[in-house]
Amino acid sequence: MDTAEPAFEEPIPAVQSDGADESAVTDKSEETSAPAIDELTFDQAYDILGRCVTRHPLNRDVLYDALVYCKEERILRDAENHLAALPAFATATQNQYFLLMSLVKAYGLDYLERDDAGELVTAERKEGLTEDEIDDLVATVSFKTTEVGLEFVEQNKPQARLVSLLQLNPERNDTYREVLEFVDEQPRSYNDVKELLAGRPVLQTIIDGKLETMQPSVFVDKLERAGALVWNNGWTLTREGKEFLIDLKNK
Repeated sequence: MDTAEPAFEEPIPAVQSDGADESAVTDKSEETSAPAIDELTFDQAYDILGRCVTRHPLNRDVLYDALVYCKEERILRDAENHLAALPAFATATQNQYFLLMSLVKAYGLDYLERDDAGELVTAERKEGLTEDEIDDLVATVSFKTTEVGLEFVEQNKPQARLVSLLQLNPERNDTYREVLEFVDEQPRSYNDVKELLAGRPVLQTIIDGKLETMQPSVFVDKLERAGALVWNNGWTLTREGKEFLIDLKNK
């Protein structure tokens, strides 16, 4: 078995669907079918999914949320509407369909087609049919998180990422908490946080033996990467960020 890890390829962007005709994408079997993973180990598929989700910071939270949302099978229209309603989607670089298909190609989601009776439309059922006949056969397109995707969700929960962040630099914990409390009061800009932390000793760090001053935005960036902050006309707390702040206050 060839265990070399294949490179993840970006799918071709598709026109955003309005959900009115979900069968419209079913004649693109090469684009919508996940590559076979029988030559990959679970860990290899997991690593490919990890690169897909974390590759672009502006898409990361939307992709992670898609994996969570699709733990239960979701039809295309519902999945697209859910992603569009996320605050993080406002800054995403691709439309919902493209993002969902990225996860399919990265082994995080299964792409499922069903007929009017709700039965799966398999490759065997398509054999010998014309494209028009396949379009007539497929009534809905849906997505469901794979075992690889479920493991990724479990290992990358925002709560776990936040705990890891605090453990990494315990001397910054009070500042992280202060930033969370500051943002919880009202949406904040980078400049607001910069003014809050200006001149603080916590911004001093040693790099290559030299004393350097970090930008205050580092704290915002790390909290955003950990899933505590999201940009929504200003930096605001995510649901996980609010829960984490409550836990910190109760300690």
